[in-house]
Amino acid sequence: MKGEEGIPEPRMDATGASLVEVAGERRAESVTARASEASKEGRAGAAGESRPKEAKGRRVKAAGLRTLSALFVVGLVCLGLAAHTGTGSPSAFGFADVAALCPLGGLEAMIASKTVVPPLLIGLAIVVVLTLLLGRAFCAWGCPVPLLRRVFGGKRSKERAAGKESGPAAGADAPIDSAAKRTARKGLLDVAAPERGGVHDARNWVLGGTVLTTALFGFPVFCLVCPVGLTFGTLVVVWRLFQFNEVTWSLLVFPAILLIELVALRSWCHRFCPLGALLSLLSRANCTFRPTSQADVCLHTTRGQACHACADACPEGIDLHRPALSAPLNECLKCRECADACPVHAITFPLMPGTSKGRKPARASVERGDEPCNG
Repeated sequence: MKGEEGIPEPRMDATGASLVEVAGERRAESVTARASEASKEGRAGAAGESRPKEAKGRRVKAAGLRTLSALFVVGLVCLGLAAHTGTGSPSAFGFADVAALCPLGGLEAMIASKTVVPPLLIGLAIVVVLTLLLGRAFCAWGCPVPLLRRVFGGKRSKERAAGKESGPAAGADAPIDSAAKRTARKGLLDVAAPERGGVHDARNWVLGGTVLTTALFGFPVFCLVCPVGLTFGTLVVVWRLFQFNEVTWSLLVFPAILLIELVALRSWCHRFCPLGALLSLLSRANCTFRPTSQADVCLHTTRGQACHACADACPEGIDLHRPALSAPLNECLKCRECADACPVHAITFPLMPGTSKGRKPARASVERGDEPCNG
């Protein structure tokens, strides 16, 4: 249409607004949106430059891998029971003519019987070699007790897990409190982290009592209450119940003792376990796969930040930055909790000290004078 003077009238939309005006407004909005996005990208880039570099992609948490590892061990035991392979369990395993017990059970058996069986020595030698190579890794990756605590630990285990998920902020905000917790004794059977594995460690006294009672009674007494043996013993008697309809008192006794230890002795692994004490003693000669903090990545060394996320996450009280407050490295479970807690992924587990992709380890992580692997 044309107006009175021959000028075309602007086209109108349903609301009466000029289509030209609407198109102009839309173009302005588009330009404003692009400018806003560019501004956001610029701020994100600037913030990225000021932040420490982090690993790309999401890592699988070690806690989940440890759960799968323990379930795999249980699965192997069930497979042996179903296929009648005779491989046994971690408490008593073997293949062909080679029979092996856990290192503590083997010692108890030899002391109780006052005899030395060569196949048993071969099995013990294999366990010792694995401990020298992997340290106390069995405690984190093969022992069923941590798995049972995660499943049946209740509210306390969930709260502890939630505390570990709080991340580096918790470690950075309260370094003094965390240090005080590692150096203070909470009870008669607790020891400060630097005294772990020493004469004041209750586990060593339980280990000595285990050996002494075995010699006195001529019987491996501790094997009656060992939570590892009770776990797989319960699995075996339940299996026999369904396979052979075999009903014994063990169906009640084994789970009852195990439940008492899990509920009443919540700090079994940390205070009482003689197997952990023995593995700790053997691990003094372990030099492989020890945690190392990379000095060129760690916030503590590169920026001087009071970040102690790795130390706060360690269940054994190891502090790679403050050796005077740290438990000895032979107490390391290779659980990788410290690596998961580190905000910049500065914690690695190299095959040997000083072999982690050419990076320099933090000085404090190799300063312990009681470690044979330093140098």
